[in-house]
Amino acid sequence: MNNFDIYIIITAADFVRLKRLYPRLLTAFPSGDLVFVGSEDVGRCVRDAALGEKVRFLPEDELLPFNDVWAVMNDHLRELLGGEDAPRRSVGWYYQQFLKYRLADFSGNEYYMVWDGDTIPCRVVNMFSEDGHPYLDCKNEYHEEYFVTMKKLVPGLQKFIRSSFISEHMLFHCDSVRKLTARIEANPELKGTSFWERILLAIEPERIHKSAFSEFETYGCFMALTSPSHYRLREWHSFRIGGTVFDPNTICDRDFDWLGKDFDAISFEKNHSIQEGNGGLFDNPEYQSKLSARQMLQIAQEVSTGGYIESWGPNGKLHDPLD
Repeated sequence: MNNFDIYIIITAADFVRLKRLYPRLLTAFPSGDLVFVGSEDVGRCVRDAALGEKVRFLPEDELLPFNDVWAVMNDHLRELLGGEDAPRRSVGWYYQQFLKYRLADFSGNEYYMVWDGDTIPCRVVNMFSEDGHPYLDCKNEYHEEYFVTMKKLVPGLQKFIRSSFISEHMLFHCDSVRKLTARIEANPELKGTSFWERILLAIEPERIHKSAFSEFETYGCFMALTSPSHYRLREWHSFRIGGTVFDPNTICDRDFDWLGKDFDAISFEKNHSIQEGNGGLFDNPEYQSKLSARQMLQIAQEVSTGGYIESWGPNGKLHDPLD
């Protein structure tokens, strides 16, 4: 059995918002501990929640001090910002990604999984195939800036598959993460010393605000380049608009059972609220008995005016590789 711990990098406010649902992670992935990573405020929330002996807290500064990253960002953007400090929120967006790579040196197992704090699994999910290969789960997002930066970090690194490796979680192989960061640190074309500093300095100051790095896309493409047979690719489906149709304080086991027939996970983004007309719709047992979650979402997407669209490959299978 392949044991792995689950790490969620989170703020205190986000932890409190969904704390009643986090035990579902231990049901869906029973092989390891659930570890929340954040500030000491997060630590107090985790201790107060008393979610059980398999739930732990890891201070983020033990992995990488936030102020170290902030200092490099301020220096990098000094001319652009006229000497003003970079917004903490902008720094935090990159910082939390660097923490995910740093976990490779703190995990006691061969693998570790990172999981988005606004997402809850809908069913038990096996992260390894029958022949023992780990899964890299894929969706259908695309952001050009990720690949512009990626090409600078490791020679030959580029987009190799049609799908995206961004799927609200990733099962990392510790040795492979260390190989990736070592390759970044060995690249003579990059400035800086540590991998995270080199990533920041590889992004032009005027592009920093464009979300110009993805830890998931970079790692997934690195594995495709260096160890293409290590993982198996799998299509992953998440109910991304969860917070617009379900209240996280009242969603129940019946809802999860219904969702789990079509979806691996559901997300409750912090800016979500139940939209007018959606209350009592998706969580209505009568509707659930007549329509599947996929059918109801597809109907909703047909009248949607924007946002992420969940799609399925031919016959529900992953539509790769890249042509």
